[in-house]
Amino acid sequence: MVAARAKAAEPFEEELRAVNIALAALDGAPLIEVEHDAAPAPKAEPARKSGLGRGRIKRSLEDMILAALRAHDEGADTGSILESLERRWNRSFQESRVVDELRRLSAANTVVLERGHWRLKVQPDAWTGEAAAHHVAA
Repeated sequence: MVAARAKAAEPFEEELRAVNIALAALDGAPLIEVEHDAAPAPKAEPARKSGLGRGRIKRSLEDMILAALRAHDEGADTGSILESLERRWNRSFQESRVVDELRRLSAANTVVLERGHWRLKVQPDAWTGEAAAHHVAA
């Protein structure tokens, strides 16, 4: 009876071993030692990553706020900055986080609050130097 049971289970055990070997090769994990008379299968090397990231570029809240302010030359209030962030990056932020970041940027002399509008602090020499560096044919 035991011999008949072992003979009936043998094809299923072989298939199970093959599935375990295939899964271990896919995962790149070491193979689980299975006791059987066959020679051990060679271990597969894990796939190497190419170094190129996929998906969106990860940006900080500071970068997103600066991009939103660049889009508004005349300056923008906090509500319109929040709206720009939601439209451009499909993300909603707490107003307090955005205001804290704007205050931090104003302390770093990057943005200025004038008459209720936040705007980028522009150095006059930067615009003239940039315009002189780029020659546009009319």
